[in-house]
Amino acid sequence: MAEDHRPPAWDLYWSTVEGQLGAGPSGFVRWALPFLQSAPGTELVEIGSGAGRDLGYLLENGFSVRGVDFSSEAVRITRQLLATLPPEVSARGHVELGEATAFLGRLPEGGLSGVVGLVLYETFTDPELDALFRGILRTLRPGGVHLWCVRDDAHPLREKVTMVPPNQGGPPGRTVGHTFFSRSRCDILTGLGFERIALEPRPETHYFFVADRKPVAGAPGAQ
Repeated sequence: MAEDHRPPAWDLYWSTVEGQLGAGPSGFVRWALPFLQSAPGTELVEIGSGAGRDLGYLLENGFSVRGVDFSSEAVRITRQLLATLPPEVSARGHVELGEATAFLGRLPEGGLSGVVGLVLYETFTDPELDALFRGILRTLRPGGVHLWCVRDDAHPLREKVTMVPPNQGGPPGRTVGHTFFSRSRCDILTGLGFERIALEPRPETHYFFVADRKPVAGAPGAQ
């Protein structure tokens, strides 16, 4: 089995950029918030929780959030952030080190209101994405939402993946591969059992913001 360069690459990335990204939440999670607020319940998972900026924002908006990241540096930074929050807020937050699909596999079926994933699915292989999306579908309750953000296939760094996180500053020969997403690729992943709520292109930054829902039994389009 080939060595997975992603965990050490992300460790190096987070140890390099710690404190440089600011304290505010991403534009994506601000966009995602109304969809999350419309979902049944308040139990969320953030896949690839990074430095915890979005996780903290979701906690402050009343959600209970479990983050997972396979960078030990990211987990360390997020735990430091949680320690700065008021106790009644941080009590609803948790982050652990691990691989996303395995983490989801340990959760009960149908227990989550929402899953959030920001700009990390590009580093997953096709089989990993398939398994991840099926795991998300299993863990969401009917009507639960999956909010995800990916770089589009017109991104100017498509031909320069050594400049895309987590590759900046990494050792030669250990580049993490990236896939840039077309609209049709997003549709294929949504088609693994979800129904599409929204897909919003952001041409100025070359992102797709995507909102999917697990169908409710008996509703139009439910499988």
